[in-house]
Amino acid sequence: MKFTILRSLLLLLLSSPVLSIGVLVAEVDAASDGRVTLHAPVGEDGEGLYTASTKGCFDVISAASPLVLSSMSSIPLPPPGVALRVSDYGTADAGTSLGLMSSVVDAARSRSPGIEVVLQYEDQKDNEWRSVFNHALGHKPVTDAYGNVLASPYSPGGGVYVSATGVGFHEQCYPSASVDLGMSFTAMHWLSTGPGGMRGREEMHAAECAGGPGEECGGKERERA
Repeated sequence: MKFTILRSLLLLLLSSPVLSIGVLVAEVDAASDGRVTLHAPVGEDGEGLYTASTKGCFDVISAASPLVLSSMSSIPLPPPGVALRVSDYGTADAGTSLGLMSSVVDAARSRSPGIEVVLQYEDQKDNEWRSVFNHALGHKPVTDAYGNVLASPYSPGGGVYVSATGVGFHEQCYPSASVDLGMSFTAMHWLSTGPGGMRGREEMHAAECAGGPGEECGGKERERA
């Protein structure tokens, strides 16, 4: 069931494939079978360097937040006694979406005071998971690119919980009908298969078609998204 859970959710928010994030350079490794690995955690796991170094991701999430919150105000809520489940696909270190997650919790509780909320973080198995939990659980402070401190909404005594999965989002990450609101940011460059005409570059979030400007590439992936 590839991408079904994302398409059925209302929000697969994809940014421009080219962002100016000069401090983030992906390591490009070619394996013996010819496959190329484009992602490696930024800095030491637990430091949260990705969030501390990026501006573009904060801008993308800020621009998309009105759509997310509008959706939160209109989607059906789970029945009484069942938690609302919110998923961030391709979360990286979970810091960049932390402010939006807090706003989603507030929006849900404006409709149903006291509703329990589970924040579900998804990324690859080799992701910076220590950083995810440091940010999501409030162990490491998060400041956005504009100097605003973002508090974690995690509150087990207050009914806000955190969970995570290391299953990539090209596979089904959660049981069917187990996500109420899903979102993904700056993830357009993560394709399930590589288009034959695309030639990669070292810079993160950047790619070009081998045939030159104007040539279509990745069309099927765009249609699926």
